[in-house]
Amino acid sequence: MVKYHPDTRFLTDYAAGSLPESQALCVAAHLHYCPSCRTKISELNELGSEFFISQKPETVSDTCFDSIMARLESSPQAEPPPKYSVNINRSSGTLPAAIQKFTGGNIESLNWHNIGKSFRFSNIQLGDNQRETSLLHIQAGGNVPKHHHKGDEITVVLKGSFSDQEDRYVVGDYIVRTNGEAHTPVASQDEDCLCLSTLDSPIVMDNWFYRMLMPLFNRASFGH
Repeated sequence: MVKYHPDTRFLTDYAAGSLPESQALCVAAHLHYCPSCRTKISELNELGSEFFISQKPETVSDTCFDSIMARLESSPQAEPPPKYSVNINRSSGTLPAAIQKFTGGNIESLNWHNIGKSFRFSNIQLGDNQRETSLLHIQAGGNVPKHHHKGDEITVVLKGSFSDQEDRYVVGDYIVRTNGEAHTPVASQDEDCLCLSTLDSPIVMDNWFYRMLMPLFNRASFGH
């Protein structure tokens, strides 16, 4: 059962369409598995609609209206904000539709980077140089080398489970790590673990060998 969820701020911003694409992808992945948060999103959407309807219209002059329309017509067309659909008919055995969009249904076709014997990651290109978004794969019984965070990280479990010094995390869990936190995620012994992760600053490996390798991957991920 899902135990860790996005807080109210994440859900509210997601419903409003104002989350950065990387974070919106994480929320959408969590919603695929979490009926309680899907209910909250529906309630937030209804609340927003009621608030909009309750607002009294303001009278504007024809000159003001014409000026606004002229500005809109002369402005370049902006890209629409990302919209990740949440399929109502879902099962815990399938990846969220938002993730399948980037994998084409075949995660082995992605470009994977191996870190150690049991951990690998593949970057998802969202056009955001401020955040790194990746799929993380840990073999059954394997671990991500011990590391600490220099910024904030969101992780959503998509398959299997993993544990660290704090708890055990299962499919659908939405885990937030903050600057200064350190841990060693370990996959369960009976199943590989697949996660979606986005972070706003590179992690720092505690082991000197992995620490020497990471700058190569970080430059490619963050465009530095």
